[in-house]
Amino acid sequence: MIDPTIGVVLVALSTVNTAVMIGLGFFRRPSRASAIWSIAFILAMVTSYGWVAADVTGSPTLRAGCAGGLLGATLLVWSGVRAWRGKRPFVGVAAGVTAVFCIALPLAAGNDVFGLVFRVVFAVGAAFAALTLAELVKIGPHLRHETMPLALASSGFILFGTLSVVDAVLQGPPAAGSDGLDLIRNLNSMGSIVYGTAALITVLLLTREGAPTQRAPKTASPFRAVAEDRLRRAEALGDKWWCLLDIRLDDPVDLREAFSATDFARVADRFARDVRAVLPADADIVSQDAARITVLLPRPEGAVRQLLSRLLDRVATPDPAQPIAVRVSASIGWAGVDVVGYDLDELLTAARLAGAEAQRSGGDRWERVSAAQHSPR
Repeated sequence: MIDPTIGVVLVALSTVNTAVMIGLGFFRRPSRASAIWSIAFILAMVTSYGWVAADVTGSPTLRAGCAGGLLGATLLVWSGVRAWRGKRPFVGVAAGVTAVFCIALPLAAGNDVFGLVFRVVFAVGAAFAALTLAELVKIGPHLRHETMPLALASSGFILFGTLSVVDAVLQGPPAAGSDGLDLIRNLNSMGSIVYGTAALITVLLLTREGAPTQRAPKTASPFRAVAEDRLRRAEALGDKWWCLLDIRLDDPVDLREAFSATDFARVADRFARDVRAVLPADADIVSQDAARITVLLPRPEGAVRQLLSRLLDRVATPDPAQPIAVRVSASIGWAGVDVVGYDLDELLTAARLAGAEAQRSGGDRWERVSAAQHSPR
């Protein structure tokens, strides 16, 4: 028998998770992936309310159906991860299997076969957790901190699924009047709480990070045309003194909240002027947005280091006209052709990921792409 307080905790947590995912995830950056994840959390919330209602009414059929819906929400998490990666999400498959869960479990409730049906459903859910883990691994090491919570929760789900099978083998046929699911019920209820929290952390971070196709846009002409032409000529000559820089203001969201729109525009304008003042005239510079600039620079490593140090110092120098005492800093991703190659899109992606890593490491620094970090796609 499950402690009724677990159902109350599940209701409270699933409600908060849903509100956070929709408010800070989907509304902040709507996408196919964030929509699927929002539906997953809504399903988990609705079924958790149904679970409490089943405890109050003593309805095993309702409880079984809600258990199926709760397991089905994990399938939608897998579907959302695939959508985030730009792959076919198989939403229909996830929805269809969830429907089978929600039909099969209530039909078997109260019958001798319920224990077997539930273990099969639980094992299928664990198999989809393994698929989720595989998708997270494919995202790559550059987002390992973001994917770690869901990866650990999925690993735990796989372990619980294995324990379910082992428990069934050790127990053998359940005794009369018992379905032999006491251990699995407790694992399922407690695991749902842990999995929901871990999933929220990962999918919210991935949503705010943006999908790979969103985070690596092609820069518009004339920068692209000029940059590609320069890189082609540099490759033909074997010129290794070229690099691409991704220069970004640290904590732009916090800066927007700290300043008025006019004052933030002034900060962004000074940031752009600092970049153009420090970098040499033969650098090709394009603004991606108010807080991010891309630069193609022909300089050897030593000269690049000196320029980046000067730039970081200049950006961090307080502005006397700034109305609020907020420290401004920048982070820089540095991708050289000697490591990444001469393909502009590869350089853009590598520099962007390096810039994001510099920000995660505290900001006010640069991160250079190394041969160990970069692997051809």
